[in-house]
Order: sequence, then C-alpha cells, then structure tokens
Amino acid sequence: MSLTPTLTEKLARARSDLRLGLPIVLTGEGRAILAAAVEALDDGRLSALRIEGQPQLALTARRAETLKARAYDGDLARIAVPDDADCRWLNAVADPADDLRVPMKGPLTSLRDGSAALPRAAIALAKSAQLLPAVLAVPVEDGLALAARHGLTLLALNDCTDLNRL
Repeated sequence: MSLTPTLTEKLARARSDLRLGLPIVLTGEGRAILAAAVEALDDGRLSALRIEGQPQLALTARRAETLKARAYDGDLARIAVPDDADCRWLNAVADPADDLRVPMKGPLTSLRDGSAALPRAAIALAKSAQLLPAVLAVPVEDGLALAARHGLTLLALNDCTDLNRL
C-alpha cells in the first residue's frame, strides 16, 4: 500500500477542511481557485482570502432566484462580493434562515465571464460535506504553489466528477 492518499481520502480531507473553515485549492481548465465554505468562514480567513484575489460568491440557481440575482451559468450564480462585505453579509446572502432577519441584501451583481466549472465543483463538494451550497471562490494564478505554500488541500477538477451535481 502506498503512503499517497487515495481519491476517497483526498475528498474526505477536502470536506473536513471546508467544515473547519479552511480553504481548499481546486484546479482545472488551466485555472485555479481558492474555495471556502461560506458557512464555516470567519472574518480573519476572509481577509486572508482577499489578499490572494477578488472573491466571488457562488450559489445555487435556486438560491439566486430567491435573491433576485441572475444565474448566468444555468445551475449556479457567481456574485461579485463587495469590498466592504464581511462574513455576516456572506452568511445572510447564503443562508435562507436569515431571510426574515436580514431582508435587504441587494442589489447583487452576477458575474458571467469565464467558466463556472471550478465554483460548481466547490459547491458540490460543500454539499457533500453537508454544508450550505455556497462557497467563496477566489481565482488565483498558481494554485499548486499556493497550496504548497500554505499547506492547503489541492484537488483537480477531475477528482470531483463523481460528486452529486447541483
């Protein structure tokens, strides 16, 4: 038996990291993103993620419809995260339980450029970890180096093909 984690073990590690509030790195289609589950994210990690790039909030199309946001990607919407948004704002947008307590959330700006494959895989991974289907996705240049530098779990898009789809 090898010391290298199997795909099942890598996916379990990624789910655990998301539950802990740690971001993971997803790579594929010549791109990479840092992905963090909104439900477990704290403001310190959000600040650290902002240093790496411009975050976007990925939500299911069903949640986007409730929020009156456009789901240009069909099954999901990618929302631009305002510069002053904190974790309370992210959770209020992501979690329907907050809809009556925090009714005014918009206007939300939906993104349409680029592929949604990596955010889609991140949402599927969050759902498989029994978390809200909402992730903060930060596009990054060199995902492999970033994962190695910070000790983050690295998954390829192909590793996530068997996860339940939205």
